[in-house]
Amino acid sequence: MANFIKRLAQAIFQDYSFYHIYGQEYTGEIQALDMGLRLEPIGQKVIVNSEDEIIAQQAWYHGDCSRAYACMEGSRVIALCFFWYGERYSARNFWPLSEGEAKLVQIVVLPEMRGRGIASSLIKFATLDMYQRGFKCLYARIWWSNKPSLRAFERAEWKRVATVIEMHLIYRKESFRLKLTRILP
Repeated sequence: MANFIKRLAQAIFQDYSFYHIYGQEYTGEIQALDMGLRLEPIGQKVIVNSEDEIIAQQAWYHGDCSRAYACMEGSRVIALCFFWYGERYSARNFWPLSEGEAKLVQIVVLPEMRGRGIASSLIKFATLDMYQRGFKCLYARIWWSNKPSLRAFERAEWKRVATVIEMHLIYRKESFRLKLTRILP
């Protein structure tokens, strides 16, 4: 079904994007899962020096107005996620953020570690830490057919708050954007 929709969209539109927006609003009730792995904020130097290329390649997500979190197995980084906010996120600005809000812009788990609930645990841990740092609402943009990511956010107790469909019509300079929004409970 996903391939049919993709082929149909490509036939009608020059290009398109179809994302679900997930959100998490602070309620004070989120608790990180205990998996026997270490979950922690992480600095750029550790990411850059990773022995795993897929992890080292993520270093550019770190910087001003960002927070990085890792799942560690011993001294090895096996998963990362990054939140952007403020000036760093304003250039991207796919989903508008207010003061006290941030967007999870990247999450990656080493291929051999996938399917173990690591992404959900890392999202929960990072969410709790972001709230403790004063953020009030967090968001993530997920491609509509990325089932592993959708499941990870749902297991981390995030809720879908919107669907954004953007179509780039042939012979039209500006894209058409349809945003279907739900309010966080």
